[in-house]
Amino acid sequence: MADFRQLALDFVLEDDEAKLTALAQRAAKELESSAGSNPVARWVEAVQPWMPGNKETEDSQETPDWTSRAKALEFLSHTLDFVKPDLFKASQVKLLIAFFGAMLDIDHKAGVLASASALSRIIAMKWFQPNSGYEIIEKVCAMKEDFQRQTPKTRLAVYELLRSLLTAPEVASNLKQRDGASCSYLVNLLELCRNERDPDCLIVWFDILRSFLQQYDPSDEVVEKVFAAFKAYYPITLPRLSQGGITPEDLKSQLRKCFSSTYRLASHSIPFLVGKLDQGDGVTVNVKVDVLKTIRECLEEYDNPEQSIIPYVGRIWGSLKYEVRNGEIEDAIWATLEVLKTLATKLKDDHLRNYTLDVTRDCVTDLSNPMYTTQAGRLIVSVLSANSNAFVLMVAPTVTHLKENLRRPKSATHTQDLLKILNVILETRLLLSQTQMTDEQKSDFAAVDGVFKNLYSDVYSSPITASSEQSASEDDIKIAVEAVQGVGALVSQKAIQLGSDSDAALLLPKALCSEIGLYVFYIALHGFDSSYPCSSSDDLLNETAKALFRINQAHPAGFRPLIDWFVTVIHGSRQDESDEASEKIQKVAALLAYVGCSELSKSPIDMRRHFLHLIHVMTAELEIAIKTNASKKVWCALLVGIQTASRYFNDACLKHNPEKDQAFDGTMWLYRVTYKFPELQAFVDEKEEQDGITPSYETAAPSKELTATALRNDFLLIGLAIVRGLYRRATTTVGPIAGSTKPALQLCDSLSGLEDSSEYRYLQLVSDFASFILREMGETQQVSLKLDHYLLNLFQDELIPVPITLPEEGRRLSLDKYTDEGGSAWGWLTEKTVNTLYYGLLEAMRPSVIAKLFDYGIAQELLISSTLSASITQNPVTRPVTRSILTILANKYKVEDLSYVMARLEGRLESALHNAQNSSDSDDASRYLEQVSSIYAIVSGIVRRPGGKQARGLIQQLREAPRNAATGHLLARRMEMVVAPQQFLSKDSFAVVKPLWTQKLYFDLVKPMLEIATSQDSEAESQLVKTNYRIGVLSMVKHMPFSIWEDDSVEILRASVVLCQTLGAGPDTLPALQILKTILAESSEKAQDYIKSLINISLPCFSLKLAAERKLPDWLPSGYVPAKIRPDIEAECGRLALEIVGALPRLFESSYVVPFVPQVRRELSLACGHPVRDVRRLARVARKAWTEIN
Repeated sequence: MADFRQLALDFVLEDDEAKLTALAQRAAKELESSAGSNPVARWVEAVQPWMPGNKETEDSQETPDWTSRAKALEFLSHTLDFVKPDLFKASQVKLLIAFFGAMLDIDHKAGVLASASALSRIIAMKWFQPNSGYEIIEKVCAMKEDFQRQTPKTRLAVYELLRSLLTAPEVASNLKQRDGASCSYLVNLLELCRNERDPDCLIVWFDILRSFLQQYDPSDEVVEKVFAAFKAYYPITLPRLSQGGITPEDLKSQLRKCFSSTYRLASHSIPFLVGKLDQGDGVTVNVKVDVLKTIRECLEEYDNPEQSIIPYVGRIWGSLKYEVRNGEIEDAIWATLEVLKTLATKLKDDHLRNYTLDVTRDCVTDLSNPMYTTQAGRLIVSVLSANSNAFVLMVAPTVTHLKENLRRPKSATHTQDLLKILNVILETRLLLSQTQMTDEQKSDFAAVDGVFKNLYSDVYSSPITASSEQSASEDDIKIAVEAVQGVGALVSQKAIQLGSDSDAALLLPKALCSEIGLYVFYIALHGFDSSYPCSSSDDLLNETAKALFRINQAHPAGFRPLIDWFVTVIHGSRQDESDEASEKIQKVAALLAYVGCSELSKSPIDMRRHFLHLIHVMTAELEIAIKTNASKKVWCALLVGIQTASRYFNDACLKHNPEKDQAFDGTMWLYRVTYKFPELQAFVDEKEEQDGITPSYETAAPSKELTATALRNDFLLIGLAIVRGLYRRATTTVGPIAGSTKPALQLCDSLSGLEDSSEYRYLQLVSDFASFILREMGETQQVSLKLDHYLLNLFQDELIPVPITLPEEGRRLSLDKYTDEGGSAWGWLTEKTVNTLYYGLLEAMRPSVIAKLFDYGIAQELLISSTLSASITQNPVTRPVTRSILTILANKYKVEDLSYVMARLEGRLESALHNAQNSSDSDDASRYLEQVSSIYAIVSGIVRRPGGKQARGLIQQLREAPRNAATGHLLARRMEMVVAPQQFLSKDSFAVVKPLWTQKLYFDLVKPMLEIATSQDSEAESQLVKTNYRIGVLSMVKHMPFSIWEDDSVEILRASVVLCQTLGAGPDTLPALQILKTILAESSEKAQDYIKSLINISLPCFSLKLAAERKLPDWLPSGYVPAKIRPDIEAECGRLALEIVGALPRLFESSYVVPFVPQVRRELSLACGHPVRDVRRLARVARKAWTEIN
C-alpha cells in the first residue's frame, strides 16, 4: 500500500513534469485499488503539513511556504486527472467540494489555482450533485477583491470552472429553480469580474455571459446589468500579446456574440451601437466596421423581430444610409450594405413594405444627381437583393426612375453609372429567380416582369447602335461596355413558371433574343474591322464576347445566324491578300468558337450542334479556298479557326472529367462517323465500304443520356476525320521513286513550292492540328484505330499499301539490303517536304504505335537513310523536321537494343567524322557535318530513355568529335542538340524520359569532355582542341540543373572564364556567361577567387570601346568566330555580363571588390549610354550597386 504522505512529499519536491505525472498516476491508482477502505481521507490528509492551521507551522512563527502549499494542492488536483469519473461516492464528492471550496475561501495565495482545477474535474464526476454548483459559485464569489490579485493563469482556471458549472444542464436547472429570475449568483459574479483585462480570461468570461443570456431567463434588471458588464469593453482592442494566441478578431467576435445572444438585449444594444456610429469623425474606420458587423449579427440572430428589430428600423436606416451616401471607405460601405440587406430579410408584410418604401423614396431622387448616383444604386440594390419580396416591392419604381434619368443623363459618366445599376438589378433578378419561392411569391415575382420586357428598346438599343458607328466617340464606347453587359444579362432572364418544375422559358421573345445577338455580334465585327478611337475598345470587345456567350447559353438557336454572318465575312475576304482580312476571319472564328463551344450547356447536344455547324462552315469554306486557289492567309485563318473551336470543345468536355481512354470500334470508323454526323461528308469526301457490310450505328443519343465521355469520343473521331481530309488535300501521289517500285507522296501543287511563308505556315497548322487530336487520344484508342497505318500512308489509304509485319530476322535482313545509293523506299516520309505532316502524326503517337513501324522494318531504314539524306537533298526548312523525326523514333522505341541498327549508326558517325576532318572542300565538309548532326538527334532521343550499355559506342564517338582541328568547333556547338529541351521530348508528347537521364549523360559524356577542356596541356594545337571542348561542354551544361554539376562547378567556372577570355562576346560565350550567372546565384563562394577574371571578361561584353580593342589569339583559325555578331546575341551577352558585374558587390565583402571600383564605375557610366534599352537599364542598376560600396 502506497504512502500518500510520501507521494505528496515527493510531488512537492519534484520539478520534472514527467515524474510529477507519474506520482499523480500512482496516487490515482492507489485510490482505485483501495476504494473499499475509504482512502480519500488519507489522501487529503497527506497535504496537511502544508495547509493553513497546521500546528507546526504556527509554532515556527515563520512565513508560510506558499510555493510548497500550492504544489501540495496541485498533487491532489493532478491526481484527479487520472481518477475514473465514477470512483468517488456522493459523500466523498461532497467532502472534496467542501475541502477545495474552503481552499478557495481561506487560501487566496496558494489554493485558488489547484482548487479551481480540482473542482473542474469534480463537477464532471458521476455522483456530483447539481445543488453543489451554487455552493461552489458562492465560494468563488467570496474571494471578492482578492480575485483580481490572482495571476491570469489562476483567474482563467476559475473562469473555466464557472463556465463548466453554468453550462451544465443539471446545474442550470438547479440554479433557475433556486434563484428564479433574480439570478443573485450572477450579479455577484458580475461584481467579482468587473475589472477583468486579460484577453484569455475575457474570451471565457464573454462566453459565460453569452451562455447565461441564451440558457437562462433572467429579469430585465439582470439583463441590463449583464449588458452593462460587456458593453463596458466595447469597442475592444488587444493591449498586449495573449499567452494563448488570442487575436483582436477573436475578442471582437466573442464580444459580438454577447450583443447578439438574445433579442431581449435589442432595446439596449441597437441604440447603443447606432449611437456609436452617430459619433461621426470620432469613430475610426476599424471601429465603424466592427460596429456594423455587430449590428448585422444582432439582426441575424435576434428572434421575435416585432420586439427586437421593427422598433428600430427607422433609426437604423436613418443613420446607416449616410454611411453609404457620404462614405469614402470601401470596407465601411460594404459592411453597411450588408446590414441593410440583412434588415430586409428580417421584415415581412407591411413592415417590409414600409422599409422598402423609405429606401426607394430616399434613393431614387439621388439617381438624377451624378454625385450620388452610384451610392444611391448601391443602397437600392443592397435592399432589393435581400429576397424576392423586397425585389418585387422595389424593382418597378427603381427601373422606372433609371429609365427616366437615362433619357436625360447629365454626362457620359452619369449614363455609365445608371447602366451599371440597371445591370446589377438584372443580375439580381437572375439569381433570385433560381431561389425557392412559394406559388404566391412566384406570382408576385412574375407580376413585375413587364418592367424588363421593353428594356432593350428603351435603354440598351441606342448605346449599342452608337458604338458601331464610324463617328463613335470614346464616351460612346465606354457606355457601350456597360450596355453590352446589360443585354447579356437581359437575354439570360427566364420567366417564372407557376406550379411547374420544367425548364422556364426566356423572358424575352426568341426573335428578339436572336436580334440582340446579331446586334452585339456586329459590334465585334466592327471592332475587328477598324480601330476604335480609345483604349476602351479592348474592354468593349471582351464584354461583347462575354455577352454573346451568355446569349448563346440562354438562346442556343441564335448561334446559327451568327455563323451565317461569318460566312459572309469569309466570302468578302477570300481573295484579299491583306493581313487584315485573314486576321478578321481568324478573330471572328475564335469568337464564335468561344461563344458556341467553350462550355457544356444544360443540353450538351446544343454545344455539339454548334461545334459541328461551325466546323462544317469552316471546312467547307476551306475546301472552296483550296479549289479556287484563294489567298494562303485565308487558308491559315480558317484552319486556326478549326483548331480553336476544337480546343474549346475539348476543354469543355474535360471540365466534366470524362473517361479518357475508352476504346473505339476501329472497323469502318470513318463510315460510322460520317453516318452519324452528315455535316462531315462533304469534307471527308469518301465512304469506307467493306464487302457490303452495313454498319449499325444508332442515331444521336438524347441529351439526358449524352455523357461527357461520349461527347468527347465523338469529338476525337470528328477531329480525326477532319485531319484525314486536311492531309489528303495537302498531298498527292508521285510515281515510284528511284530504285523502287513503290509509290510515294508529295505535297499538292498548290503547296509544293513552299516559297510563300503562308504555305509553310499552313502546313505547320495542319501538322499541329493532327498532333492535337492524336495527343488527346489514349493509347487504347490509338491502337484500336490502327493509327500506325496512317503513319505510313498519311491517310492516302488507297495509294500507299501497308506492308506486312516482319520477324526480327527479316527486319535485320531488310536493313542489310539497304544501300545509301539506292536509298529507302519510305524515305519520302522524312526527307521530302511532306515530313512536316509526318512529324505532326509521329509526335503525338504512343510508343506502342511507334513500335509497329519497327515491326514493319521501316523505322530502321528511316533512321539510317535520313542521316545521309539530311545532308544531301534537304533544305534548311525540312532538315530540322527530319532530325525531330529521328529523335522521336529513337526515343519511343528501344533502338539501343537493335544491335544491327546501332552498328550502322556507329559506322555512319565514324565515317562522317573522318570525312569532315579530311575533306578539302567546304561543301563536302558541311555535308558531313549535317550527317553528324543527324546522329546527334538520334542520340538525343536514346539518352533520355532507360537504356543499357548498347548506346555507349555512339557516346564514345561523340566525346571525340571536338578533337577535329578543322571542324571540331562546329561539331562542339551542335552538341547542344543532345541535351536541349524539346517539346516533342516531353511527357505531354508521350516521350520516354528517364528521371535521372541528365545525371547519367553528364557522367558518360560531359564530365570526360570537361577533363579534356580543363587539362593543363599548353601546346598551340591543344589550346584549339581544348577551346572546342569548352564550347561543347558549356553548350550542354547550360541546360542541366546546377545540382548535377555542382561538384565540378569550379572547373566549369574556369572553363567558362577561359572561353570568354579567348573568344570575347559572341554565341559561343553566351552559354559561359549564363553558367557564370548560375554559379553566382547558387554557390557564390566558389567564385570568390575569380572576381578579377569575372570583371575582366564582363566589361568588354557591354563596353563598346573595350570590345573594339580585343584581339583573338593567333592560334585560332580564321573563320572560327563569326566576323559579325548578331545584334541580339551581342545584347544578350551585355545583359548577362551586367547582371554578373552588378551582383558582385552584393555577394562579396567590399574588400574583395574595392580595388576594381574606379575601372568598373567608369565602364558602367559609359554603358548607361548603350544603344540597347535593356542594357542601359541593367547598367544603371549595376552602377548604383557599385556606387554604394564603402
